[in-house]
Amino acid sequence: MIKSMRLRAFSSMLLALLAFTLLVPGAVSAASVSITQTAQAALAKHIAAAPAAMKDKLNAQYSSLQSNQRQENTLDGQYKTLHASNAAALDAVNKRIKLIDADKISRLTNELNATRARYQPLLTLYTSLNKQIADARKLKLKELTSMLTTQAELMKPATQLAREDIRVREAALKAAKAATAATVKALKTSLAAITPLHAQTKTAQSVVSGAKKSLPDVVKTMNACVKSDSHDGTLQSLTTLVASSKGIIDQKSRIVGYENQITAIINKVNAQIPSKS
Repeated sequence: MIKSMRLRAFSSMLLALLAFTLLVPGAVSAASVSITQTAQAALAKHIAAAPAAMKDKLNAQYSSLQSNQRQENTLDGQYKTLHASNAAALDAVNKRIKLIDADKISRLTNELNATRARYQPLLTLYTSLNKQIADARKLKLKELTSMLTTQAELMKPATQLAREDIRVREAALKAAKAATAATVKALKTSLAAITPLHAQTKTAQSVVSGAKKSLPDVVKTMNACVKSDSHDGTLQSLTTLVASSKGIIDQKSRIVGYENQITAIINKVNAQIPSKS
């Protein structure tokens, strides 16, 4: 008899301890199922007073609920870490993409501008000379036209070389910009795969939010059953809470999975970004 009383006392203490564990800050503070400490203590006494067969069922559901809460908190921590890390990594990748071939394009642009500036006096003079030839012809000044034409012919080879030099440099710059644009487009296309994952995350989060709305009423019903000493009602409420929390865990597992996929996409794109040239 004394041994039996000790066992019942130990069982009650154990259940009370488990109930307290559910309320430890950081352990279940983010869990979807929220039960006050007073209600937890009452539940522990309620379970301890149940018949043996019912007690086993209640303890099993209660244990499952605790396990689900721990899983949920773990998933919340994983999501928070992954989401923050992905946001920072995506920002860094986008900045790297903006800098692709920036030095090369800047160099080619500067070279082109310098070449144009170097040849500008020659080209301006040649253009002016041809305008003078046209004006002299209109005035029918044959000797002046002949003299100016001779000067223009002497300048023509140098002018052609200057224009060709500029053309080649313009083509090089245009080709570099086109190649860079193609590279950036390909990388951006790869990153675009993140968008549907964000959409799926929002959908899963909406499902979680919807599931959470019904939980307070279930907890309220459970508390009422505990108060009225209805073990069957308590079992039904606990079973509902376990099922609901399991559904929430499934959705949060998907969310963490989406974040892991986003991490993989970012890492792949990051590895494909060409080194500076």
